[in-house]
Amino acid sequence: MSKAELRQALQRLRATLPPDIIDGWSQAIAARLADLEIWTRSQAVHCYLGALPGEVRTTALVEGALRERRRVLCPRVRPHGQLEHRELLDTSHLLETAFGLLEPDPEHAPPAEPDEADLIIVPGVAFTAAGDRLGMGGGYYDRFLARSSAPTIGLAFETQLRAALPQSPHDRPVDVIVTELRVIQCR
Repeated sequence: MSKAELRQALQRLRATLPPDIIDGWSQAIAARLADLEIWTRSQAVHCYLGALPGEVRTTALVEGALRERRRVLCPRVRPHGQLEHRELLDTSHLLETAFGLLEPDPEHAPPAEPDEADLIIVPGVAFTAAGDRLGMGGGYYDRFLARSSAPTIGLAFETQLRAALPQSPHDRPVDVIVTELRVIQCR
C-alpha cells in the first residue's frame, strides 16, 4: 500500500472515533505528557492545535501551558509547504481554516521564531514505536523538524500505532510518543 493510500485509510479509521472517546483519550494523553520531565522543564512549547476528525485534541494541553506561564508557539499553514509560527497568548483567538485546522489569529498572536521552542509537539496520522511518523502528506512538519534540534513528542491514540510505516529519506522521526495508555521512548 502506498503512503497516500495508507494515509487515507488511517484517516478514515481515525474519523470514526466517537467525540467522547477522543476527548477522554486526549485528556489521558495530556495527563501523561504533563508527568514527563521533558514537559515539566520546557519553557517554550511548540504545539499544533488538534481539531481534525479523530485527531488528539490539544486545547486543554495548550491552556495548561499558558496557565503555567510557558510560551506556546503554534503553527499556521502557509502556501508552498511552509509553516508560519505564532506565539499564542490566549486560546480565545483561534481561527478555523478551510482545511478544518485551528490556527492562531495573526491579529492577536505575534510572530515567533520556531527555534525558540525547547519542545515540539508533533501531530501524525500514524506512528511506529521507533518514532517513524506518517503525516498529512504535505511535508510541512518534516521541513520544520529538519531545521530544529528541539526534542519532539508525537501525540497519538493507540489505534494510530503501526508495526511499520513506509518512509522517505526526508521523513523525520519523533523522540517520544505519548498515547492514552503509555509513553514510548523512541530514541
